[in-house]
Amino acid sequence: MSGMLTIPEAKDVIVGELAQNGDWIVASVDTRIAWPVKAQKFKYRGAEIWVLPLMKETYPSIAIKRTGGRSREDCERLLMRFLSAVAWVESSGASVEYITGGNLPRPMGRKGELGNVITPDLDLSYLPEPADEKALLAMALLREGRGLNHPGYAFLSSYRVLDVVLPDPKSQMVWIDANLDELTHGAKDALKKFQASGQTEIGKHLYASGRCAMAHAAREPIVDPDDPTDLRRLAEELPIVTELAELAIESILGVETSQTVWEKHLYELEGFRKLLGPVVVDHLIRGEQIPDGTNLEIGRASCRERV
Repeated sequence: MSGMLTIPEAKDVIVGELAQNGDWIVASVDTRIAWPVKAQKFKYRGAEIWVLPLMKETYPSIAIKRTGGRSREDCERLLMRFLSAVAWVESSGASVEYITGGNLPRPMGRKGELGNVITPDLDLSYLPEPADEKALLAMALLREGRGLNHPGYAFLSSYRVLDVVLPDPKSQMVWIDANLDELTHGAKDALKKFQASGQTEIGKHLYASGRCAMAHAAREPIVDPDDPTDLRRLAEELPIVTELAELAIESILGVETSQTVWEKHLYELEGFRKLLGPVVVDHLIRGEQIPDGTNLEIGRASCRERV
C-alpha cells in the first residue's frame, strides 16, 4: 500500500556514516514518543547525535560516536540530556533501558515492536539547550515522571521538579495554589474532580499526601503499596502535578514548550527577520504596536514566479 510506514531491519539502517567503525555509545529507550522509521542526525550541544529508528526486534534508540576527547560518561550524559530535550518538545516520557557500546551503533534486541507508535521522522526544529543546570535537571525529572508506569513514582518524580525550582515547601504550596487556574486539558478536569471532593488546600495536599507520602514512610500520611486506593488517588492527581511541573519549568526557568514556540509563529516570522528587520519582527511576536517615530531598517525584497 503506497505511503504506509514500514519498520526497517538493522541491515537497512546501519549504512553510510552509521556503518563506520568507531567507539559508539547507544541508549536503548522505552518511550511513548512516536518514534521515526528512518535514521536522523541532529546537532546538540556541539555533538552529533543520531536518532536510530525503531527496527525489527530492537529498542528505539539514540546513539553518539565518541570523538574529540569526550569521556564515555560525558557521551552518556549527552545522550540522556538530548533525550530529555526531545521528551520536553514532544510533551512525553522516555526511560533509558540500556546503555551499551561497540564498534557500530547496535541497539539492544527485544521481541517484536511492543506497540510503539511510529512516524516518518522527528521534527526537532525546536530543541532547547538551556545552560541552567536547574533547568536541565528539571527537564530530566519530568521526562522520567512521564515515562514511568507506576502512578506513585511518576507523581514523585514530577513533583521533584518543584523541589528543584522552589526548594522551600511553603513556597511550593503557595505557588501551586496561585497557578491552578493555568491548568488545561486533563489536568483541569482532574482538578475539578479534586475540588468537588471538598479539598480546598490543593498545594498542601499535593505536598503532604503526594510528595511526602511517596518519599517517606516514617510518619503519616504514607502511601501503602498494598492499598489500591492510594495508587488510584495518585493516578487521578498525577495530571495536575505533571502539568504544574511543566508550567514551573517554562514560567520560572524560562524553557519554552513547543506549543509556546508554535503559538509565537517563529517558524513563519523568521523568514521575515531580514526583510522587515528585528524591531518589526520582535513587535509582531509580542503582539505590540510599533510606537510612532520608531526608526526602522527595512530590507529589500524581490519576487520570482515559480513555474
